[in-house]
Amino acid sequence: MRPTSLKAAVDRIIGGESWVDAISEFLDEFYPRGSSERQRMIIEEPGITGVGFQDAYIGAVGEHLARRWGLDIPAWADDPRRFLVEPHFPEYMELAKPVFLRDSPIAFRRRLIFTEAEPLRRARFPK
Repeated sequence: MRPTSLKAAVDRIIGGESWVDAISEFLDEFYPRGSSERQRMIIEEPGITGVGFQDAYIGAVGEHLARRWGLDIPAWADDPRRFLVEPHFPEYMELAKPVFLRDSPIAFRRRLIFTEAEPLRRARFPK
């Protein structure tokens, strides 16, 4: 069963599940929903994993989904533990850094996570 909230996805991560799998499964539940259900899915504060990149990424996910789908940005997303102090780029993508600097959505960029323009794209991503 997929997590039906970002908090539930992070609970799985804290419990030992792969963070990539937990977030991906959450997104597969999030995208087919309506606005009020989507808001409910991101509003409750997820736990802190203790892994700096993961915690910043989770903050970016909550903020980006809110911005992308016209929802209220959850207050927990501004927790200082949800930000990096050193920039992070995808590994082995040195030549693509200028593209990531240009294309990273604001929720990721302000956390110093540099990525593609649609970092949360999934097969269920609405067209």
